[in-house]
Amino acid sequence: MMMSTYPLKFESRRIDKLPPDIVIKGTWVSTAIALILTIPALGLFVGLYQLGVNIAASAGIGFGLHFALLAFSGRISNAISALFED
Repeated sequence: MMMSTYPLKFESRRIDKLPPDIVIKGTWVSTAIALILTIPALGLFVGLYQLGVNIAASAGIGFGLHFALLAFSGRISNAISALFED
């Protein structure tokens, strides 16, 4: 049985041809998402560890919060992008 192959076509826009407003919006949205996904989990991890909770339990709870926030990252991204709409 012979399989047919198709040539791959890569279409991408060069970064120097993007409008500056799209680059700025993308930078702010990605920075905000990074902060929202990391700071609460790290704060909870460090806070619990400083209260005397076992480091493994603190890390597990911190990772749990991180992945719970990661599950909603699409909605968070859409909400943040809506803030930067013209």
